Amino acid sequence: MKVTLLRTGGIIPMLKKATKEVNLSEKEMNELIDCIRVENDNQGKMRDNTVHQLIFNDKTFYVDIEKVPQKYKKTFESLKDNLQIVKPG
Repeated sequence: MKVTLLRTGGIIPMLKKATKEVNLSEKEMNELIDCIRVENDNQGKMRDNTVHQLIFNDKTFYVDIEKVPQKYKKTFESLKDNLQIVKPG
């Protein structure tokens, strides 16, 4: 299945995006989302802060990537390493 990580904000505000094919069942993906999901993007209202969103099955979730369980860290590190600028400031 394909997942997309979006990152917005930062000192120089921009949108970055990375997509990756992952080998997770829908159940595993839903459990992961339950662990890292945040209810809103209020964290993005702070100056120079970044916001992460995860897109899975055409649904977008605000997530806290600091809460990613250890067994999924490698997948998220790969996504973060491959973020590409989509839209500057």
